[in-house]
Amino acid sequence: MVKSILHIDMDAFFVSVEEVRDPSLKGKPVIVGGDPDGRGVVAAASYAVRKYGVHSAMPIARAKRLCPHAVFLRGSHHLYSEFSARIFDILDCYSPLVEPMSLDEAYVDLTGCERLHGPVTDTAQRMHDEILDRVGINASVGMAGNKLMAKIASGMAKPNGLLRILPGHEAAFLAPLPIGRIPGIGPKSGEEFKRMGIYTVRDLAQLPLELLEEVYGEWGRRLYEKARGISHSPVLKRDDTRSISRETTLEEDSTDPAFLESTLSWLVEKAASQLREEGLRARCVSLKLRYSDFKTVTRSHTLNEAACEDHIIFDTVVGLFRKLFTRRTRVRLVGVALTSLTSGAPPQMELFENMNAKQWQKLYAGIDRIRNKYGFRSIVRGSSCSAQGEL
Repeated sequence: MVKSILHIDMDAFFVSVEEVRDPSLKGKPVIVGGDPDGRGVVAAASYAVRKYGVHSAMPIARAKRLCPHAVFLRGSHHLYSEFSARIFDILDCYSPLVEPMSLDEAYVDLTGCERLHGPVTDTAQRMHDEILDRVGINASVGMAGNKLMAKIASGMAKPNGLLRILPGHEAAFLAPLPIGRIPGIGPKSGEEFKRMGIYTVRDLAQLPLELLEEVYGEWGRRLYEKARGISHSPVLKRDDTRSISRETTLEEDSTDPAFLESTLSWLVEKAASQLREEGLRARCVSLKLRYSDFKTVTRSHTLNEAACEDHIIFDTVVGLFRKLFTRRTRVRLVGVALTSLTSGAPPQMELFENMNAKQWQKLYAGIDRIRNKYGFRSIVRGSSCSAQGEL
């Protein structure tokens, strides 16, 4: 059966939510991301401010230099979560297979839903219009036969557009596109490919699989498939996702263990916070490192008891990192994944251990309340501070 996959991505989501709350912001250069005189990065940038070169993940101090007259807002994670929940309530009405990728992004599998909803293009338009009418947010929608192509289509449909790539036309559609259109190929790796004379997806597709695997390992095989529009990843409903992960590509490849551990600390805080928000605990903790030569390695550890506490997960990740990391090759990407998720109360412990566990639970509950009210960056671990200016 030919798949009908949608990738729905809200346009400048945090900014759009702020515009719904304060319509006077519409059309203005708006930056969500905290104090312009402090550390941190841009969480979202309006399209009006992007023409000055401002983009998400940019250090906020640099954004201020590029556009000093912009409106700077701290943002509210709690508010954005409320809007996100309203959007997902709409998506759930169209398909039982909705896979959230973040607060403002999801895949929807409409395969087999045509008899109920009609042609996929018409359904996508109705979903788009319903989100705008009921929530006030513009969305870009990509339609294709797999998740890879749907994501590429939504990116090319921005802002506020719809684009469908017909099954069987994936390779021809991709061929003339710049190499950076392939998910996972960022500015740095794009420049590396250009130095090798690879500018378009067509150029990449002409490289033999053996060469890509020899140079990039498993990532090379994935590049070979992506250049041809091939993806076998299924759309998983929320209850089946069963993993929470965070990863980041560093602005500069690094061999500094202190900085890399600080970055891991920040990623652990983000992932563990989501665990607690969803009432989950993780039994398996995984570390991911990608080096400057694109070699990617992962290591995992199974905990004796499922956990959602930052300090337990971080100690596990750091242990994996110190066993795996060497200074011989620079690191370009680090990531943390939490799997074997369970719901419910923490496991019963011995009397004195349980008293200590309750204290930890109260501490993290307090941290989560502060973040919901003042934003995630309002309180972070000391071990995460070195990474704050980069992430």
